Amino acid sequence: MKNLFTGLIIVVISFSCKFSPEKKKEISIKSDTVIILSSEIKIIGQHSRDLGGSSFNPIVITKNDVEVFHDTSNEYWLSGLESKEYPKLLSCSDGSVQILIEIDDRPNINELKQIIITKYSKVVLNLLPVFLWNPKDINNDGKLELTGFLTDSESIANGDSIVYNPKLVYEFSNNCIAFDSLATIKLNKELYGDFYGFSYNESIILPNKRK
Repeated sequence: MKNLFTGLIIVVISFSCKFSPEKKKEISIKSDTVIILSSEIKIIGQHSRDLGGSSFNPIVITKNDVEVFHDTSNEYWLSGLESKEYPKLLSCSDGSVQILIEIDDRPNINELKQIIITKYSKVVLNLLPVFLWNPKDINNDGKLELTGFLTDSESIANGDSIVYNPKLVYEFSNNCIAFDSLATIKLNKELYGDFYGFSYNESIILPNKRK
């Protein structure tokens, strides 16, 4: 397969991030696509054989050409029509960066992998909903939030009932996004009449007010 290098610059918020010295690791995948998120951060992807080459597996993320993340277990959308909003790079005011990449989780709904790289080179991974990138101040606290579901909602019978599926709230803080538990509790009380936890729960059946 011929190498195809695709440059994509995504600048959301620009801050300088310094990492501790680290021994370079060999980049062990063939690069079909290289996405340049900043002068320091790149994503290197290989077209997946499982889904006909439209997604990427494996992927590697580098910082100054040093490998900081390598994943062979998920299929990712990196470019083209499949993922119109992502990947995104957020540069946090504490010196860390957040990379948001869309995971192809068919037959389930897609998810976002949030890859946090601290200024000390520690990597933290989280799964987030795939947000439509339209931040709003939903609770009038002067800060912008994003909301979304990690799981498909499931209606019961004629659509009169629904399985409990909490809508999650993430707030912009320090120029990056963080889970807002209090706003999540408040929002789901409004949606379901009460709060039943932060996770999808098929044993909780509620009246469907979102028909």
